[in-house]
Amino acid sequence: MKIFAISDIHGAIGSIEKAAHLIREADAVVISGDITHTKTRTEAEDVLGCLEQHSKQILAVHGNWDRKEVGDFLEEKGFSLHGRGRILDGTGFFGVGGSSPTPLPTATVYSEEEIARILKTGYEQIRQASRLVVISHAPPRSVRDRSFFGLRGGSRSVQAFLSTHPVSLCLCGHIHEAHGVERFQNTLVVNTGSFKKGRYATIEIGAILAATPGRLR
Repeated sequence: MKIFAISDIHGAIGSIEKAAHLIREADAVVISGDITHTKTRTEAEDVLGCLEQHSKQILAVHGNWDRKEVGDFLEEKGFSLHGRGRILDGTGFFGVGGSSPTPLPTATVYSEEEIARILKTGYEQIRQASRLVVISHAPPRSVRDRSFFGLRGGSRSVQAFLSTHPVSLCLCGHIHEAHGVERFQNTLVVNTGSFKKGRYATIEIGAILAATPGRLR
């Protein structure tokens, strides 16, 4: 399975058009949150509508920048993995949107206790899958989560979950400048960076799990 993984679109439909050929080559598109810039459902409809022109298999969570109405729209479309699980070709996908509390107020924030509960709910739906993939807007704490100011912006609950469950891959975003690939225990963590700035990752799920960061030119 080939995945085109993105996060932090922030309404950048132009980036979707630039990546159209990459999207069409993938079996699925995974979005790790912050779909909008204006925070609204209307903008989310525009962004997802553009993506749907190139892919019919979209999995997503909302981000901390997206209002609840964006998460509701993802649910209605059947794209949402927030507290939900789905199995594709034997691989189980589940996730959590929003973020843990941040220094500045944003649209959708969950306590660490809520994040742990949401992850567990999704996990229980696909725990029998041969391989597990977490889609989280927030990175795990201390893994691909350091901001320009040197602060850690990841979730302690995501980190704890990866420490105690057999997750092969974690796709995340949120901290734009922390883009890249890093292994945390048995999990490959991929912060795709800001798609608005052209960053993405391609994931190959097969006998070997491989992640390749990329940037649109």
